[in-house]
Amino acid sequence: MTSILMVAEKPSIAETVAHILSKGNKNTRKGVSPVCSVHEYSGSFRGRPAQFKMTSVAGHIYSCDFAPQYQNWDKTDPLDLFDARTIQNEANPKTRLEKHLASEAKGTSFLILWLDCDREGEN
Repeated sequence: MTSILMVAEKPSIAETVAHILSKGNKNTRKGVSPVCSVHEYSGSFRGRPAQFKMTSVAGHIYSCDFAPQYQNWDKTDPLDLFDARTIQNEANPKTRLEKHLASEAKGTSFLILWLDCDREGEN
């Protein structure tokens, strides 16, 4: 059976979309993240039986910053920042969003993103 993971930008959107698409016939469980539930239901996708998992993020997953040697704005020439290395970190490790999404994605065939139509949805 095909497995589909759907991810919304907010927990409330994930719950609403799952409720509508499942016609109210969904099971909800906690995932790895303490702030994002997982809503599961059966349906069809491209004319075939499918198992759907709907979850969300809560805020940004990653943050992007300059390397430590560039973080003192009094000592950094702004022109140096154009070639400076950046570091990507988990934005809020307490939410465990990276592990949550990796765990829920295991064994899925398709990923569907339910994003707001704004710049934040692009990252």
